Amino acid sequence: MEAEPGNSGPQAFRPVRAGVGVPLFHAAWLFALGIAVAHIVWLRPAYLLIALIPIGILCGIAALHARRIAWLPLAALWCLLGAWCAEMQPQPAPAPLIATLSDGLVRTVEGTVIDAGPVRGELEQNVEETANTAPTQRLDLRISNVEVVTDDVDAQTALQGGVRLTVRWPEGQSPSSAGFHCGERIRADARLLLPEVYRDPGAWNRRDYLLDQGITSAATVNADRVEVLGTANKHSVACRISAWQLAASAKILALPAAMSKPPPSLRLSEDDAVMLAAMVTGDRTYLTHSLRVGFERTGSFHMLVVSGLYLAIVAGLLFWITRRLRMPQLPATLVTIGVSFAYALFTGFATPVQRSLWMVTLYLVGRLVYRERNVLNTIGFASLCLLAVSPRSLFESSLQMTLLAVVSIGGVAVPLLANTVHPYLTATRELSLVALDVKLAPRHAQFRVMLRMFAAALARATGRRIGWNIFPWIVRFALRFLEVLVVSCIVELAMALPMALYFHRVTLLALPVNILILPLLAVLLPAALLMMLASLVSAWVAVVPAAVTALLLHLGVGSVKLFGSVAVGDLRIPAPLPMQSGFFCLLVGLAVVLARRANLTGAHWPRRMAWVTMIAAAVAVVMPRPVEHPQDALLVEAIDVGQGDSLLLITPDGKTMLVDGGGFGGGPRQAPQDFDIGEEVVSPVLWSRGIRRLDVVALSHAHSDHMGGLPAVLRNFRPNELWVGNNPPVAAYNALLDEAGRLRVQLRTMRAGDSAILGDTQIRVLAPLASYSPGAEPSNNDSLVLHVSYKATSVLLEGDAEAPIEEGMLAEPGLESTLLKVGHHGSVTSTRPEFLARVAPQWAVISCGLRNRYGHPRREVLEELQASHVRTFSTDINGASCFELDGSEVKASAFCGLPD
Repeated sequence: MEAEPGNSGPQAFRPVRAGVGVPLFHAAWLFALGIAVAHIVWLRPAYLLIALIPIGILCGIAALHARRIAWLPLAALWCLLGAWCAEMQPQPAPAPLIATLSDGLVRTVEGTVIDAGPVRGELEQNVEETANTAPTQRLDLRISNVEVVTDDVDAQTALQGGVRLTVRWPEGQSPSSAGFHCGERIRADARLLLPEVYRDPGAWNRRDYLLDQGITSAATVNADRVEVLGTANKHSVACRISAWQLAASAKILALPAAMSKPPPSLRLSEDDAVMLAAMVTGDRTYLTHSLRVGFERTGSFHMLVVSGLYLAIVAGLLFWITRRLRMPQLPATLVTIGVSFAYALFTGFATPVQRSLWMVTLYLVGRLVYRERNVLNTIGFASLCLLAVSPRSLFESSLQMTLLAVVSIGGVAVPLLANTVHPYLTATRELSLVALDVKLAPRHAQFRVMLRMFAAALARATGRRIGWNIFPWIVRFALRFLEVLVVSCIVELAMALPMALYFHRVTLLALPVNILILPLLAVLLPAALLMMLASLVSAWVAVVPAAVTALLLHLGVGSVKLFGSVAVGDLRIPAPLPMQSGFFCLLVGLAVVLARRANLTGAHWPRRMAWVTMIAAAVAVVMPRPVEHPQDALLVEAIDVGQGDSLLLITPDGKTMLVDGGGFGGGPRQAPQDFDIGEEVVSPVLWSRGIRRLDVVALSHAHSDHMGGLPAVLRNFRPNELWVGNNPPVAAYNALLDEAGRLRVQLRTMRAGDSAILGDTQIRVLAPLASYSPGAEPSNNDSLVLHVSYKATSVLLEGDAEAPIEEGMLAEPGLESTLLKVGHHGSVTSTRPEFLARVAPQWAVISCGLRNRYGHPRREVLEELQASHVRTFSTDINGASCFELDGSEVKASAFCGLPD
């Protein structure tokens, strides 16, 4: 006989039936296995449907005559159902007519705004380092008409589809009426283009991301080219919710102006308001990379966004309040579900929030239907529902993290605690009732008797309140802390796979941070919600709850910054191989079995082995994997970074060098201020090859399209050396050198005539000349030019060197190269005919952005390369381009791993 943890009184002590089966849990993972198989191998849905008939018959026969082996056809049935559902789910596809018309021509489009973001300021940088600010607004349109121009007709054609417009106002001009609004019908003259993607292995695909939202095409337009035609459905539910969300966010963002008198610890700053707007309303418009980075490093990013955890806290708070108000269980459940659903809609109804809502709903309904609930069965039922509705969601990070968290808690942590912490926690209840002792196991009853003795002694010495109230509360608090520690450890071990797979992180400090953050969130979120509701009345009414919220937020943010400043706490690693991921899943499954066995038998060895198995699963994920490269050739990869440069070299013996890191170019893929190309594009390419550390990073020159991504690369890969040429000491360049110094990266200044050995390759520096003096601002002729040779093959990395530098290099011996990285993205200022003749490459590669504003690569350069019989690749057409130099010849390589 044992007590239910968390209850008190005689009713808390009742038998616990631990041997309840978990058929729905097994059905769920078998269903997921079928989806995974269908993801790897295409299976014809008709054949799967036909196969279900005999399998169903076998299940019926086995249930009647061979129950011992009935699990075998049932397992096959659930796998087939998962595969069939996966094959039947329609894939998101672009609207065909809009995709056809997304050709860069100026067209008149008409449609209804179905989602309007707030107006925000945006920072742009181009290659020449100029910067300006201009108000912009994101509009999602449901298109109704698009202009079609042919040789015979110019008319508006009716069609359907989604288009994302970025409306831009002139610099310094404030748009009237807060820009455009949801529900308005507008007409705009826009150049429709399909969303551009960085075609690199491992890089995020913006086109697929927008397709999931129903967006086929995108365009940037000036505000004076947008006309409001009227209002189509301004009062729709979706538009009203969006307007409420933006209004509440604006109220929160305005609070710092009303809080000038409180001390700093009780006063909201602008950054605080931005974080609270994201936390409470789901508006992440102003949540820049600089605000996110500390939370990402410590694995506590869930504190900044409306996530499934937030909805669980809200639902738990609501249910607690309703029960405290003595509301019957049925109305309390309905109120909790209804208000949770409304809050989920208000915050944007993001996918993780939806899943958390269904999980909470199923759990609360289960409380009404079943007196005794099995956690794994509840998880299994919820997972089956979610996967049946959307099989493709199995491959989304949010669902995987949610399922791993709940399985690790319900399947491992709860069984481990059931015979350890929970009985002792129950023993602390109502110490004065001696009659309850006999209902406990002997060791727990002895613990209770010892507590009673201490309580009685304290009561005599200090008073009854301390002995019989405060002392038991302290013991319960210590046991609850131990409970939180166990759960947090198990969850952090389970999160090792998704953190490595999707975020390339091993957050060693996530455990202490989340132990501090999670209890704080349980108090911070209600305070923030109260602050938001008060701000809707008046900013002055909201000052007091805002001061309390500010204090709690500063405690949380301070903890994150403290732990985030420890470099060792955030290790970046490549994604694990499929074999590692499969081994992790098997070990977690074994840990669930062992934990359940420990709960059933009370034996110590399954409990210890469950811990060992979970630790082994996490270790399996973070174990180093080999770097992918040809074993007998020098690999040269031109990474697709848009209008910029980034090249990866891997020697036959595995030494690595990155030349440039891309940055803010100037084409239609212009990155917003919080997009870091080093973090989002270059680093994933390196991780996709299994690279953890770089041997050398080289900067050709200090233009942002070459240097912009390097700070992130330095932080993520901690190279041994940073090679630079002769660059002017502008602020961005100095910041890069400071970052290298902070990370203890050895700085090496290179000049013409210098040489180095990297593994099996020899490197010569051809520019800048020793006598070269840069100007006050970075220029193309500052470029560090490298000649890398492996046996009889070589590659010339020209950076952006222009004709004067090329003329100076003509006097250098051994300029001939089998592969040429064409200078300055294929501009006519570089790759002059006499220089090309002297280099005499067999192959060439040009790094540039699709439809860039500079017209790179220029037709004249392409014609020169063609006339010289040079086989040429260009990243704007080919995406990431790989070459193998095996010592005797150069050939295009399949090591880029891009799909056809």
